[in-house]
Amino acid sequence: MTFSQENQKDNVSLAFREMMAELGDGSVALILFDPNREPFRVIYQTTWKELIDQGWLEEHEVELQTRYRLKGAGWIEGLWRVGAYKDQTLEQKMSGLAATLKEYVKGRERDVVVLFHKLVERTGLPEGWVFNAIESSLLSKLWNMRDASWEERGTLVRIPLNFGMKLLDHTADIRADLEMMRKELETAKEELREVTCSFCGAPIIGQGSVPVSEHDEGYYVAYACGRYDTDAYGEQACPSDPKFPKLEEYELVLRQNPKDPVFKWTCFPQPKTRNAGLLHLSSGYGRTEEEANQKVVETYHQAAKPWKR
Repeated sequence: MTFSQENQKDNVSLAFREMMAELGDGSVALILFDPNREPFRVIYQTTWKELIDQGWLEEHEVELQTRYRLKGAGWIEGLWRVGAYKDQTLEQKMSGLAATLKEYVKGRERDVVVLFHKLVERTGLPEGWVFNAIESSLLSKLWNMRDASWEERGTLVRIPLNFGMKLLDHTADIRADLEMMRKELETAKEELREVTCSFCGAPIIGQGSVPVSEHDEGYYVAYACGRYDTDAYGEQACPSDPKFPKLEEYELVLRQNPKDPVFKWTCFPQPKTRNAGLLHLSSGYGRTEEEANQKVVETYHQAAKPWKR
């Protein structure tokens, strides 16, 4: 599904607002977002993919249902998106965490490893918030200082001896050049993504509006590789997409048609997995069971051929 850049940006911001509201002071490791329930139904499929591509979100399959979870970088991005970095409460929490971490290494001669739950007790801060701060290197990212990190995720925290010291940028000039090159490359990639399949580079062969209801319209985009995206009727996967289903992910059900003078058998390909739903296989018809079955197999192999430039 393709939207204007402005609509896409607005939807990304909306996704962050809803996720941060749902998360509250909870741990990013524990809170999963269901795209099929409120308030997340208004989030585009392309938005979820964009958040994953940016490294802000990760996708999980839970009981054959898609769920999403914020990563540490996504939590920090969320703080910026909802304006929390301007809130004095965030400043107070960060100061409290920094002071507690500093106490652990005061007068020591080497790094200190502490139990996470003991650190939480000592700070008096919400456990989920402290987890997110360690997970995302919050103090490092926002205050440019040496930060604590996981020795064992969720259990042990390593506090460096030089905790709190300012990070020195020894490669500022090189990084500035690389950042400029990265932005130019990302711009070029973004422009390319607008007109090609993100998996195989196949060009767009059709796009336009499709009716969603009596009063509303959606949008579809079709690619030369066989992939198409819509906001009304789902999607069909690109053959180069890792999620493109295997033939084994379908149950080939054969039924006899005694009244048909030619095609005595029909083979119905029924999806057995979630990924199988990403490829819509037509039924196969034949004079024999083998012929009907082979028609479906041939249709699958034709759809599974990677697009060639």
